[in-house]
Amino acid sequence: MKNLSFLCFCFLLINSVNAQEIVNLVLVGDNGITKDIKEAHSFIVVKKYPDSYQRLDYKIGAPLERLRSYSDSTLKVLQGNYYEYTADGRIAKSGFYQNNLKEDDWYHYNDTGKVILEEKYVNGVLIKTINPDTIKKEERVDAIQAVDKEATFGKGDRDWIKYLSKNLNADLGINSVNGGEVRVMFVVNKEGKCVDVHLKKSVEFILDEEVIRIIEISPKWQPAIQNGRIINAYRVQPITFTKQ
Repeated sequence: MKNLSFLCFCFLLINSVNAQEIVNLVLVGDNGITKDIKEAHSFIVVKKYPDSYQRLDYKIGAPLERLRSYSDSTLKVLQGNYYEYTADGRIAKSGFYQNNLKEDDWYHYNDTGKVILEEKYVNGVLIKTINPDTIKKEERVDAIQAVDKEATFGKGDRDWIKYLSKNLNADLGINSVNGGEVRVMFVVNKEGKCVDVHLKKSVEFILDEEVIRIIEISPKWQPAIQNGRIINAYRVQPITFTKQ
């Protein structure tokens, strides 16, 4: 009953949290799509962006299982980011599709979030497999170079924490199934905007959405600088919701 009650709560919150994005929500039971909440064990959310769509697959009251991006409203043409998650919500695989074909870099992660395998695709064809542990230190120098100035929000970490505390709806944890820590990765781009926001650790739909929301609406940061040039900066933000 707890899971069903929480799903009802999710439905009530959808319009107030992300009405401008969510265009469909489908319940799934043992026999496929159902309109009966009592029969459902999973649900699918479809989100619309200005130039794309996303499909999110969740178990009720559980972490995200898979996120797929599409170029069309019928969800037939895979185009954009793709993510898979373990049963406990940790990211397991990420990659990119171009016109239904795997493209560019695909990553496989262990249970700590470390990349353990990298695959490179061109037009759906695997052309190279890389074990990061075998790469020589000098070949990774660009990835570990120190920056002249880190990306900063306002006057620093204290302002960022203040922003999160003021704008996060922490009470969502009370209505969740178990609460827990959501972790998101995002990029502070050269214009200071938070982009490419995605889950590193999922907990459940309504908590995941709240953390993604608060990062996506963040005011601009001061971008990072390396060797005198403005660069993209990668950040991971954990946020814990308490079930009281």
